[in-house]
Amino acid sequence: MDYKYNLAKLQYDKEKIEELITRQSHRVGQVFPKKMEQEFWSRNLERARKHVDRYLWGGILSYFIFILVIVPSDYWVVDKRFFKHDFLNCMLGLANGALCLITLYVFSHFSKLRPYFAQASMMIMFWAIVSMSWLTLTVDTVALRQQGLAIICMIYIVSSLITGVKPFHMLIAGLSAAFVTTILFFTLKIDFNIMVLGRIIFGSCIFGYVISHMMFARERMIYLYSMRAKISEKMHRIHNSELLHLSQHDELTKISNRRTFDEMMEVFYHQTRKDQTSLAILFIDVDFFKNYNDFYGHQKGDDVISSIAKSIKNAIRHMDFVARYGGEEFVVLLPETDAHGAYAVASNIFKAIERLEIPHEKSLISRFITISLGITVYNGKTELSAEELLESADQALYRAKQLGRNQIYYQSLRTTETA
Repeated sequence: MDYKYNLAKLQYDKEKIEELITRQSHRVGQVFPKKMEQEFWSRNLERARKHVDRYLWGGILSYFIFILVIVPSDYWVVDKRFFKHDFLNCMLGLANGALCLITLYVFSHFSKLRPYFAQASMMIMFWAIVSMSWLTLTVDTVALRQQGLAIICMIYIVSSLITGVKPFHMLIAGLSAAFVTTILFFTLKIDFNIMVLGRIIFGSCIFGYVISHMMFARERMIYLYSMRAKISEKMHRIHNSELLHLSQHDELTKISNRRTFDEMMEVFYHQTRKDQTSLAILFIDVDFFKNYNDFYGHQKGDDVISSIAKSIKNAIRHMDFVARYGGEEFVVLLPETDAHGAYAVASNIFKAIERLEIPHEKSLISRFITISLGITVYNGKTELSAEELLESADQALYRAKQLGRNQIYYQSLRTTETA
């Protein structure tokens, strides 16, 4: 029942994900439920933080190469009349950019600051726009002003892409920076075409928002495909697990079947030989079970087999192994168990079956269902094969039946060898 319930639940979840995939493929905006939306942004933010933390040295190398390209070119581009002021502003701009990147890394790396990574990202973007606008657009060399406009566009776009912050939140931070920059230029009466400035800073902000919005729409699809794949994998594992369980267990009794017993017998046998310990084998048979089936019917017979299997399983230890050997026969393996211990377990099983008090009118020895039980014990030293051990236990069961059934018979390996 758990198997079917889990599969049904996973199938329902998968259908919901596929419905979201269909809806998401027809629009760019939000279609996620609230909880999924929160999880999506939380994962994106964490991934962005890890990327910033992980690729520190790559970022340093890239920025160093950027400086190597920019500094010489700025040196030759700067108008000689304004060299001191303009070149100093360029150097301060580069230092300011490095400071912003280092600050972002600090908030991504240190555990106490990580919860504030999103807020820090927006504040760093805000500061970078305002400060870089001031440093690069207040120079007197026209070529450097144009370069500054390109740098501002890059800040808007890169900030929206690498921080993992929601596009709308970055849009608010970017627009705020644009407004502050505009007011600053107006207040200080900076000599600059305000129309050009407005189009660059506000346009770049909107452009960065659109790009990040489209990119995260793609990330949403990847996220949904990933969730669907995980659900499919879980369903596959459950199917495989159930198939493995069915191949190893008897369908009626839910205990191990003959095939699994053969495998476990080899494992227990070789471990006993290796450790030089004892291995007890119990063979169990339901007395006059054919008479029971003929009189009560096969459905009742199946109920009896199930009840007996359950009683045997409850009467043994967790380290022991029980299997349905075939028909009404069961076999139990008791590792690290000598003859006295094996007899004690056999007695527990015998009494557990007695307590069931299942009526059996066609039994020749009792009014209730009874069992015959044979025991043999292997000490790990005698040169006997696993097949010979099973034959000895089977002979013990045969002797229990010969002596009148409804009893426990122990047969030592010496008796087997003598016979």
